Amino acid sequence: MYKKFNKKRIAQVTGLTLAAALMAPIAQAEVSGEIGVTNDYRFRGISQTAGDFAVQAGIDYSMESGFFVGAWASNVDDESYDADIEVDIYAGYAGAFGEDDAVEYDVTLTYYTYPGQDESSRYLEATVGFYFEDFHFAQWYTNDYANADVSLHYSELNYSYEIAENWSIDAHVGYSYGDGADLDWGENYLDYSIGVSTEVSGVGLSLAWLDTNLSSDNDISSGAWKNSGTVLATASYAF
Repeated sequence: MYKKFNKKRIAQVTGLTLAAALMAPIAQAEVSGEIGVTNDYRFRGISQTAGDFAVQAGIDYSMESGFFVGAWASNVDDESYDADIEVDIYAGYAGAFGEDDAVEYDVTLTYYTYPGQDESSRYLEATVGFYFEDFHFAQWYTNDYANADVSLHYSELNYSYEIAENWSIDAHVGYSYGDGADLDWGENYLDYSIGVSTEVSGVGLSLAWLDTNLSSDNDISSGAWKNSGTVLATASYAF
């Protein structure tokens, strides 16, 4: 993914199934967590592990008032940062409105860090997300992407449809745009995925196809920043 940590994983498209991530933001236990493994940590379509496996974990503390704080971590392998781990720290507020509180929302600040690096690798990003039935929409924004003093916007839409008991089809589309996208790729771009998810003995399992519409000039099929289409498999356990 994702961001109470599970909502953040939607945007990162890893670690959690969309069906789990679309749970009501204010229906979390007071303390919750998750540990998972994926064959590739993809963040907005881009590999953070050079196409290799990642082990990820997060913990979240939610207050009855709607405020929450948490942290999430994963191993990384990215030439941009001389670090082996990413740790994201976040805080926010979740609530609901409308008839029978049909629309739920959360507002979150996420601080991306890479232990072992200096402060130049850290930056803060804000997001607001809305949840209605099986849909989730979120808008992300930072004015200091990668601590490079450039802005980056990310809009995403997610949908999960139950096709059978304990089985869902999950779809995601996201759009990265602004000076930050231009800094990385020289173009704005879409990332998208379609897959299925289930749960077996408390373990969430998902299998999805993920790709981007980056131009052929920006296609990277191996190594750091790998962005070619791939099958993404994940397994996770929530507690």
